[in-house]
Amino acid sequence: MLLLATYASSHEALRAEQILKAAGLQVELIPVPRQVKSSCGFCLLVDVQDHGHLLQESGAKGLWRVKEPEPGQYRRNYEPHL
Repeated sequence: MLLLATYASSHEALRAEQILKAAGLQVELIPVPRQVKSSCGFCLLVDVQDHGHLLQESGAKGLWRVKEPEPGQYRRNYEPHL
């Protein structure tokens, strides 16, 4: 499952990226999509498999489930992840 994790600052996002990569997760640092509200301009796109707890431990302020685009659309959609 792909999750988008938002952070309070760019520094926190960069630090979390290092921590999650060291834990063996697939992580991509990307700009925050327009659909997602965040005080920081960066977020992490993470393939969590069974390691969702690591995102919360990394200091994530918000978690969003990534929904792949519908046929004919090119943008992903995001919904809050509980």
